[in-house]
Amino acid sequence: MKTLKNVLLLLTICITSIECTSEKKSTPTIDLQNTTQTKLVNLSEMLYDINIVRLETSEEIMLSEDAFFLVNARYIVAIDLEKILQFSGEGEFIRALAKAGRGPDEFIRAEVYDIDDKNDILYMNHRGDSKHILAYNLKNGELIKKFPTGIDNLLNQMIVVDDSTLVITARMNREYNLFYLSTSGELINGIAPPKEKGIGLMTTIGKVSDNYFYMPKEYDTLYVFENLDLEPYCFFDVGDRFTIDNNETGNFIFLPVIAPRFILVNKVHAKIQVNDDAETFTMWGDESTLFWIDRGDFSVSKIKGFHNDYFGIDEAFDPWEDYLFVSDDLAYINYASFELKQSIEEALDSENLDHDVKQRISSLNEKIDENDNPILIIGKLKK
Repeated sequence: MKTLKNVLLLLTICITSIECTSEKKSTPTIDLQNTTQTKLVNLSEMLYDINIVRLETSEEIMLSEDAFFLVNARYIVAIDLEKILQFSGEGEFIRALAKAGRGPDEFIRAEVYDIDDKNDILYMNHRGDSKHILAYNLKNGELIKKFPTGIDNLLNQMIVVDDSTLVITARMNREYNLFYLSTSGELINGIAPPKEKGIGLMTTIGKVSDNYFYMPKEYDTLYVFENLDLEPYCFFDVGDRFTIDNNETGNFIFLPVIAPRFILVNKVHAKIQVNDDAETFTMWGDESTLFWIDRGDFSVSKIKGFHNDYFGIDEAFDPWEDYLFVSDDLAYINYASFELKQSIEEALDSENLDHDVKQRISSLNEKIDENDNPILIIGKLKK
C-alpha cells in the first residue's frame, strides 16, 4: 500500500517531468556580424518543377521593366504603373483589370496586392485612394467591391489569410504594426508597435505554406504568428543596431524572402538622420550584405552571387536588388527579354555548358525577341 509520502513523491516527479518536457526551446540567435562562410546560390537549391513563361506580347499590353507579378497555379497578374493585366499560367493574355488614371475605378500607383487563390479574387490598394481596398474577380475581371482599410496611413504589405480576412501592415501607424481586416472593411484586431526605438526599412509579414511570419521594423526578432499570438522563431544579431537615439550610423535588416528551406536576410549599414517630427527619417545606405539562412540548422552564409543553373548563366548580383520573388509556395524570377537574350547568347559561347541546358536555352533564344514582354521563370519552392 502506497504511503502518503510515496504518493507525494510520485506527484512531484510527474509534475517535474511535465514541466521539463513542456519547456519552450530557446530562440536561436543568428550572428550576422562574424560570418566568414560564403555561398554561391544555385537556382536548383531554391526551386523545382521549373517552367519558362513567355508573357504574350502586343503593343497594347507591353509591360515596363519595373512590373511586379503575382503568380499562382492558374493566373499571373502583372502590375505596373500604367495598368494591371491578367495572364493565364502559361502566359496568354486574358484581360486588362485596371488602368492608371484619376477617373472612376482607375488607380494611381498600386501599393499592396495579393490573390485569394481559393476564390480567385485580387485585392489591391493604391495611392489614388489609399483608404480603400479594391477587389477584382479574376474569373470575369469585374471590380466586385471596394471597402475601407480602417486606417489613414499608406499600406505597406497585405496577405490573404482566408476567404474573409486580410493581414495588413501600414507605413506608419501609432496603433498597429499589423492588423486583421475583414473583406467587408471591419478592423478586427491588431498588434501594437513595440516600445523599442529601433529603425528599419519596413515591418515584414509573409506566408510560407500554412505558417505566417512577422518581424517589426523596430527590432530584429522574427516571429511566427497566428491571430495575435506571437512565438519567437529566431533573433538576428546585427551588432551596432540603429535606433532613433543614436541618430548617426548603424545597422538594420530586412527580409526579402522567407521560404520553406531558407531565409534571405539583407543587413544594411547606413547613416540616418531623424526628421523634425521625431518619427520619420532620411537614410543614406552605404553598405548592404545579403545572407542565406538555412532553416534546417540556422547556419549563415554571405551570398556572393546567384547562378541560374537551369539556364547556365551567372546573374548580375546586386545585394540592393531583389532576385527571387515569393508568392506563397511558388516563386519567380523576372527577366527583361533583351537582357535574357543577351545572357543566353553569352552562355552559348561557353564551352562548358551542359548539353541539356544548351538545348533548352538555344530553343528559347530562337523564340524570344528582345522587344518581348518580360519572361518569367516560375517554380515551386523546395521544402
